[in-house]
Amino acid sequence: MTITVQLEPKLEERLLAQARAQGIPLDAYLRTVIEQAATLEGRPEVSVDEFDAGLEALAEGSERLPVLPPEAYRRESIYGDD
Repeated sequence: MTITVQLEPKLEERLLAQARAQGIPLDAYLRTVIEQAATLEGRPEVSVDEFDAGLEALAEGSERLPVLPPEAYRRESIYGDD
């Protein structure tokens, strides 16, 4: 199937840049984007209980993480600015 889409120039530039970054032509890049979007809709929904169980599994062991002092979150501590 062939589809013609009118894109705003700025959007076209961004899409072209993303395609170039992956080393593929724009039409191939757009085809993969469309395929990914189509498969997202086919995913089963997760119940609240399943979501909560996933979060619990993700957090498992986090109680053993050290508590950092407030100074650790300052820019100077992160980037070493003097």
